Amino acid sequence: MQPDSVTGGVSEQRWIIDSIEAQVASIEVDGAMMIVVPQWLLPDDARVGHVLRVQREASGSGGRSTMSIEVDQAATDEALARSAAQVKKGARRPNDPGGNIVL
Repeated sequence: MQPDSVTGGVSEQRWIIDSIEAQVASIEVDGAMMIVVPQWLLPDDARVGHVLRVQREASGSGGRSTMSIEVDQAATDEALARSAAQVKKGARRPNDPGGNIVL
């Protein structure tokens, strides 16, 4: 897993929760790959569709790392708005007789 950005020993990634089943979450990492993590690693209020800000800080010796995972509510709201706009764009228009082609 490559960090999205690194600043002074701290790396940050953007995770989006794709699904949660049987205490296991499927996570999209930085739009590039999918991982599976135990649900107990996530914040208690994390739900499907939430955008998470994940920060990892490595110790100077390399023998320890500390992670912080938090719900990014602003990024979640933005992602939901983009999704709603995309769905609305594909909605049937009043003068559309149906079919696969939209003119």
